[in-house]
Amino acid sequence: MKKAARKRKLPKKHARPQKKESAVLATLQTNKKLIVLAIIALTAAIPFGLGKYFEFNSPGPYDSGAYVYSAKHILDGAEIGVEEKPSAQLGTLLVNMLGVWLCGFNETGPKLAQTILQAAALLLMFVAARKLFGTLPAAVCVIVASVYLSAPLIAKFGNVKEQYMIAFMVMGISCFVLYQLGGRWWYAFLAGAFVSWAPLFKQTGVSAIGAIGLFVVLQPLLKNRTLKQTGLDILLLLAGAAAAIAPLYVWIIAWNVQMSLPYSFLWQTLGKLLPAGADSEPAKAATDYISGSRKLVSFSQQWPIVLRYYGSLILPIALATGALAARMGRMLLRLKIANRYDRFVLLFAAWWLLDMALVWISPHSYEQYYLPLNASAAMLGGYLIAVYCDKFSKSAYKGRWALIGTASFVCMIIMSWHIFFGIEKSPHSGISYGEKRRGYAQKLDEISQRRKKNQKGAWEVVGEYIRTHSEPTDKIYVWGWVPGIYVKAQRLSPAARAFTSTMHITPPDELAEMVAGLLAEFEREPPKFVVDTHNIHFPYDGRPPLELWPIMQYQILKNQSIQTTEPDKAYAEWLTKNVDPDEAGRFRAMRPFREFVMKNYRVVPVRAFGQQVLLELKSSTSEDPA
Repeated sequence: MKKAARKRKLPKKHARPQKKESAVLATLQTNKKLIVLAIIALTAAIPFGLGKYFEFNSPGPYDSGAYVYSAKHILDGAEIGVEEKPSAQLGTLLVNMLGVWLCGFNETGPKLAQTILQAAALLLMFVAARKLFGTLPAAVCVIVASVYLSAPLIAKFGNVKEQYMIAFMVMGISCFVLYQLGGRWWYAFLAGAFVSWAPLFKQTGVSAIGAIGLFVVLQPLLKNRTLKQTGLDILLLLAGAAAAIAPLYVWIIAWNVQMSLPYSFLWQTLGKLLPAGADSEPAKAATDYISGSRKLVSFSQQWPIVLRYYGSLILPIALATGALAARMGRMLLRLKIANRYDRFVLLFAAWWLLDMALVWISPHSYEQYYLPLNASAAMLGGYLIAVYCDKFSKSAYKGRWALIGTASFVCMIIMSWHIFFGIEKSPHSGISYGEKRRGYAQKLDEISQRRKKNQKGAWEVVGEYIRTHSEPTDKIYVWGWVPGIYVKAQRLSPAARAFTSTMHITPPDELAEMVAGLLAEFEREPPKFVVDTHNIHFPYDGRPPLELWPIMQYQILKNQSIQTTEPDKAYAEWLTKNVDPDEAGRFRAMRPFREFVMKNYRVVPVRAFGQQVLLELKSSTSEDPA
């Protein structure tokens, strides 16, 4: 009996150590996962943190300054569309208004808002990709996205409309993926809300909407969802979009805000396709900017620029292309969809291909136009890594697959090397810099030198001079596309359209109307300072600026040995012959503006202003600079 009792007690004595061992193993597994997640987070956070360091230490002379200025003017009581005609889209304007309201008349608030949105987007991207593909593919997704969305090559100065748009697209796509993987209904609701806001920053945000729409509609045909499920998907997405957009319609209509309604660009584009609406004013307004630019830059001039930028972004493009090739290979081999993530290639591929195609619409090909394709490429590229992980885990030849993985990792480093350590030629012009530029390393050194030596751009010097030599109630005007001067000077303009970037593509008769409007505003309240920036925003073809104080005009006539008693007439003829007749027409349209400035202002002779010409009202009592 005693022996039997001992035998019955033995399992009880050994049970406790086994529980301890399994608890230790579970703790080790948890710690291992936490360490892996910490490494991934740190690896993604380093380029993201560097990008934010660059942005917060790089004042924006162009778009960011324009957005901040408009937000400040409106918050001070200017009526939108009447006293202030912002260049920003509705979403960008609202985010900047929030940022300026929180942090004052500077870029800090909007850049902080962009940081929060981007961080949330990257976090959601990782969560969705991890649930869909696994940890390693999700890590590649978020790290590639972090590196390229923060890359000095294309990221600009922060407070960029494309970055806001991308954040909302990524959050929308990620929520949609989580919903499709069995998440609660509110994931679809949030997906609809997020993607509906993306085009409010830039119209190309429709790429995410188009991708989700195509994916949802095709699911019943591909037998991945029932018609009932698809109907519910559509209703939830539309409900989210309606909830997100409806308040904006109420605000604009009920308060009679003079701004375009959300998605008005779609109705204008559709209206242009109809015979009755092809010549309507809204339809013309929707396409004038692009068509006017296209006359100056043809496709034959644009395609080398686009291909050079594609070459600079070879890693995300290669990942996306490899993912498409892998999916097509599986389909050609007629492999069964053993992995739940196979069907999502359609979603990511549609999104990426639209982003790749949309960079061709505008002939400007600015560097920030190439930001969106990196986010969609990163998520699509996760599929390629997921396929590799599956092959590695199931293969009996793990050494062979480990070698392939190592070689691929080395290739990824090589393809992204220039992003960190700089490029030697401009992607836009193809001209050699003569040194390495525009990498993380060069930008870090540039910011370090700027902080150490207190270096400032000429436009910043102009702004600080104005701030020192004027009162807060004084008004200024900046001619040309350097609106950051307003922010640096902390001064507003008496003009509803305080800056312009389209003077070289605006038809002469429209430019004449704009000049007449400006002069009418200046007659009521003349600005104390006028800045002639001499900045040619577009096109970059060597044409002289439309200046307010004829400096380059006389230099050109002198260099061409043109002697005349009618310099304006001679210069217009020179522009007709050497630039184009429209540019000569623009020069003539500017004549009243030049005459007003030369009659009422004097040049402030400070060399530190660089190419900018600062003009001060003659009745001003400020002292001459030393």
